[in-house]
Amino acid sequence: MVEGKQVRLDYDWQRKDKYRRTLAYVYLQDGTFLNLEIIKQGYGFAYTKYPFKYLEQFRQAERDAREMKRGLWK
Repeated sequence: MVEGKQVRLDYDWQRKDKYRRTLAYVYLQDGTFLNLEIIKQGYGFAYTKYPFKYLEQFRQAERDAREMKRGLWK
C-alpha cells in the first residue's frame, strides 16, 4: 500500500518504544490512515495494553473486522 508512495508520519505522546522502534501513525497522500486501514481490512489488531490517541477507533475497527470475517479473521 505504501511502496513507492510518499507518506506523512504523525506521532503520539511517545516517539520510540523501549526497544528504540519508531512509533508513528502513517497517512498516505490521499489522507488514508494506514494504521487504521490495516485493522479495518483484518490484517492487524489493536494492541491495547497501553493507552494511545486512537485506541477506541482501533478497537472498533478490529471488532468490525472480526464480525465481518475479514483478513486474518476468516
